[in-house]
Amino acid sequence: MKDAILSTARDCPPLLIGCGVGFGLGSALHLQNIRLIVAVIACVGVALVLHYRIPLARRLMAMATVVMLVVALGHGSLHTTAILGAGAALWMTVRAGYRRYRRERASAPPGRSPSSAQSSATQRDAGQVSAQHAYSLDDRVLRARFGFDAITGMADVKARLLNVAREILTHPEQARNGILLSGEPGNGKTMFAEALAGELGIPFFSISYQDIASKWINETPERVKAAFAQAARLRQAVFLIDEMDGFIKSRSDQTHSMDRDLTNTMLTEMVRLRGTSIVLVAATNDIAWLDVAAIREGRFDFNVEVPPPDLPAREAILKRSVGKALGPNALDQSALRSLAGRWAGFSAARLMAVGPQLADMRTEGLFGKGPVSFDIAMQAMRRIQGSKGQLPEGVKAIDEIIMPDGSRDDLKRLTRRLKNVHRMEQLGGALPRGVLFYGPPGTGKTQAAMALAKTSDWAFLKTTGAELLGSHAAWNKLYREAKNLRPCILLIDEADDVLGDRRLSSVAPLTNRILASIDGADGRVPDVLVIAVTNHPEALDQAVLRGGRLEQKIRFEVPSREVLAAYIRIHLKRKAGETFAISRHTVECLIAGLAGCSIADTDTALQRVIDEAVARHIDDGSTTITTADVRAALSTLAVSNV
Repeated sequence: MKDAILSTARDCPPLLIGCGVGFGLGSALHLQNIRLIVAVIACVGVALVLHYRIPLARRLMAMATVVMLVVALGHGSLHTTAILGAGAALWMTVRAGYRRYRRERASAPPGRSPSSAQSSATQRDAGQVSAQHAYSLDDRVLRARFGFDAITGMADVKARLLNVAREILTHPEQARNGILLSGEPGNGKTMFAEALAGELGIPFFSISYQDIASKWINETPERVKAAFAQAARLRQAVFLIDEMDGFIKSRSDQTHSMDRDLTNTMLTEMVRLRGTSIVLVAATNDIAWLDVAAIREGRFDFNVEVPPPDLPAREAILKRSVGKALGPNALDQSALRSLAGRWAGFSAARLMAVGPQLADMRTEGLFGKGPVSFDIAMQAMRRIQGSKGQLPEGVKAIDEIIMPDGSRDDLKRLTRRLKNVHRMEQLGGALPRGVLFYGPPGTGKTQAAMALAKTSDWAFLKTTGAELLGSHAAWNKLYREAKNLRPCILLIDEADDVLGDRRLSSVAPLTNRILASIDGADGRVPDVLVIAVTNHPEALDQAVLRGGRLEQKIRFEVPSREVLAAYIRIHLKRKAGETFAISRHTVECLIAGLAGCSIADTDTALQRVIDEAVARHIDDGSTTITTADVRAALSTLAVSNV
């Protein structure tokens, strides 16, 4: 009923105009009776056609004109023809209007009547005017809650933004506009935009893709026009388009015309906004996601990267976050300085999460009252990260690994340094940037690295030289993950594949990238320890072994005969259990056969001995491990000592 009333009201202007023209024409031509009625009907039909831009408009207008001329000429013999012609014109007009009304009703989004859709269609040439009436964004125009004083540190970013914004506001006639903020998620791009508005004392108007996106065809571009129309009505403002990559995707990668239409609309509206005192700011996590036409000069004249918080900013964020959650001075000052230093590269959002996480830990009874220590804060960060990497279950302790006593002592000292890094740094100590584990195959180098991570409670990531060679982006991805999981041990097994002599290597660029990450040429990253494992240290590039890279070396050897004998007695008895008896002669035979072998080979041989004994037990019920079992196991391993 409502739509019918609105439709009738919408038809009044063309009806009145048509009637007026028809009666005026009839009076001028002295038409009477049926001729006057026909003339009025014809004029009304023409008015409706012109008002609604109905398809077949030319045909209807021609028919109505012919009818009017016939009637006006007064050919009485054509009265019937005139009436039929006028009736046909009226019928076609009503039919076309009704079909258009049905289409509008079917395509109108919920909450919008066909009348509003029709109004939008008739005002297509004035798109911004139509859009601003259809979509209200007044609630998105706010007064900024803070200025740059609320952001500690980041002086370069603040100065750059302020200078650019003042230039846009002071000299709009230069038509330079558009600030593109880029940086990793959580670094505060939206906060910087609002703080800029607060610093300038002008309104802050922001939209995101979620605010504008619609499931209806052509609805999203119309909302974009409405947003820019809203911005244009403001005398001065900071206009932020958050999640810009949702609006302007690379058109080379798109397959849907709606995405291209949205991109084109955005580019057009951005150009229209130039020359005004509206500071246009867009935020994206990665410029590479944007269409190249959007990031050129003339669209965005100023590119500003928002990096992770610098040291003063990290200290302020941690102090504010922990203080809000646990009270002022809840974080030990020396711990605050150390944490802020080693958490370089973490986003502002992650640092802000430390306070609430500490509050949860205190509620759970994990620590009591008093200042929060360094170790407790590190535990909170590990909870926030939610992962410790790839450390498997059942990792051996350092004392369980068979290795020379001197090497074991070196490994234990390194473990103590990792566990007490805060105290060590207070006393002037430092962790090595990289460690080399080298020695014959199967001597426990990889196990030692995992034991080191488990004992020190560091995250653990592992790769091999072959995996790094398989993808040019593998190292960058892995090192980025290690930085995200700090503190983290990053193990490169078979490192000679990627760290070999560059004079003879075909992968020198990859070697250079790895070395740059280790020695901090791309920026020193604390709490990432790279451990390279190799069986052939002589094959490594000499630059790999210098100070500042793999500066600490730990050698792994095959066990001595005495150590191996003790290992065999203990582990063979453990594997045999209560089922099998073991003679002394059998043990001595096994020790002699495995002399000079690694622990990995020894473990395999012991398992094969048990397998042989189990097979005989199934066949004949035997419960004794014999020298025949030993010889069969050793022959399978191609050991020739027996």
